[in-house]
Amino acid sequence: MMAASILPAILVFILIFMESQITALIVSKKERMLAKGTGFHVDLLIIVVVGGLSAMLGLPWLSAATVRSVTHTNALTVMSKAVAPGDKPRIEEVKEQRVTGFLVAVLVGLSIVIGEVLRQIPLAVLFGIFLYMGVMSLNGIQLTDRLILLLMPPKYHPDQSYVRKVRTLRMHLFTIVQLICLSVLWVVMATAAALAFPFMLLLTIPVRMLVIYFFVSLKKSLQQFQRVHRLKFDLLTYDDENIVVT
Repeated sequence: MMAASILPAILVFILIFMESQITALIVSKKERMLAKGTGFHVDLLIIVVVGGLSAMLGLPWLSAATVRSVTHTNALTVMSKAVAPGDKPRIEEVKEQRVTGFLVAVLVGLSIVIGEVLRQIPLAVLFGIFLYMGVMSLNGIQLTDRLILLLMPPKYHPDQSYVRKVRTLRMHLFTIVQLICLSVLWVVMATAAALAFPFMLLLTIPVRMLVIYFFVSLKKSLQQFQRVHRLKFDLLTYDDENIVVT
């Protein structure tokens, strides 16, 4: 029986690992200008230790709550108010502290005791809160911004690094590939193949590497093509000039 539990354990580990790391990367992106940084390795060590103890005691596993974590970070983010017409507010700072995180953990623990009170809340209210948190957590995610750019003329694109450094067509192709991968993951989650979701999530890593390799190879090929043809054009021009001179 212990050998049979290896495969489910690997699936759970992949799921918890990916969810924790993705959440940490979203929360600690450069635009937020966090001063205290993050402890990726320490967080992963704590999750593994607590997860092992929880499994032996029959308790729920500890994992990152992506929507709640992103919403919490957005609530602590201070945006600029004095902006020029047409410009979007920018992040000034994030109130980095431990009080609100501690209070959230305490309230989650109290939910076990006040279960009767929570059952009085209509499900429609809970679904509305979760929908609001999910929609608001999409703000600031690059994939969401690039999906909006698909419907926007290039001259109205914002001044972002992925807009300035990458060609528009290439950026849109990468966005479409990400959208396809997201759709495949959603289909897997909604069907009986949901147990394979961690593997499908892990497969997005080599897919991303292949897409980047394809774009880099295409760029090198185009540059080489341009150099060869520019050289041929220069030679022809030089010969023509010599012919004219002679």
